[in-house]
Amino acid sequence: MSDATYSLDQLEKGIGRDGIEGLVVDAARWRETAAMVQRSGFVRFLDITCVDHPNDAQRFEVVLHVYSPQGKKWLRLRTRTQGQLASLTPVFAAANWYEREVFDLFGVRFDGHPDLTRILLPDDFPSHPLRRDHPLGGEPVDFTILREEA
Repeated sequence: MSDATYSLDQLEKGIGRDGIEGLVVDAARWRETAAMVQRSGFVRFLDITCVDHPNDAQRFEVVLHVYSPQGKKWLRLRTRTQGQLASLTPVFAAANWYEREVFDLFGVRFDGHPDLTRILLPDDFPSHPLRRDHPLGGEPVDFTILREEA
């Protein structure tokens, strides 16, 4: 696809079980497509989340939800990545902390993010707990008393 002819009409479309229209986006055009969607009226950012498919080559499915107040419609954009994607903060400023959450819990890196640091877990936490290969079980809590008190 050349940049001059790229449009939303070229994307794979579908309707989710919840009735929300969805578009499947190539990871290389993630930010560009989000900007096109915004220009077409979907100006309200709602959420970015992630699904881990550990056995697939493109392991992470990143999902964006936006809303068009004029059209009264929701839209879902989905893309697959091995773990790196362009940040949407230049398009939707509200994506900032949501991308940090996806980075913290899944390890997906967002290129161009203004402050891609952990948001929920300590900086020295050794892994990303929502990955499906993360071991199940309890995590030690800093404030738990592990000894008998006299």
